[in-house]
Amino acid sequence: MIRLGLLMLATLLGLWLVLATYGDGNLRADRAPVAPAAVTAAQDAGAAEAAPAAPLPVQAPAEIIPAASQTPEQVVEFRGPELVPSPEHAGRDPEPDPAADAGDMLYVTATRLNMRSGPGSDNGVVSALAQGTGVTPVGDAADGWVEVSAPDGRRGFVSTDFLSAEAP
Repeated sequence: MIRLGLLMLATLLGLWLVLATYGDGNLRADRAPVAPAAVTAAQDAGAAEAAPAAPLPVQAPAEIIPAASQTPEQVVEFRGPELVPSPEHAGRDPEPDPAADAGDMLYVTATRLNMRSGPGSDNGVVSALAQGTGVTPVGDAADGWVEVSAPDGRRGFVSTDFLSAEAP
């Protein structure tokens, strides 16, 4: 192991010595492009070099016109007939969202509760709810599962074993 280390050290020292001896100078210096001298447009046209131009006088800005007055009003036009409710819903007001009723609130008692796409642990997980999260029941509890609406608007099913009507 020591011999290997010494051999590597000797190899690196030899490479450094060769590069230090023969590696001086830029071997591509003769092929490097030469940067042209800065030439003004007047000199390019053949004029003699002139003194720098005086700064332009400061002018007061023109009146500022608000963008709202310049932009025409956009009118949305829909082609086709007027929209009417479908026959099975004609004459009825839309039903309120049961999740919007904040009268019933249930709280998660588990450390982390999976909200699933259907009633049962064999359904996919939609979201996870932390302990103390308030959820609104959307439907009735059946077979130990209830559909709920989470604070972020997601809906899913949770086990009633991990819900309580009392806030933590």
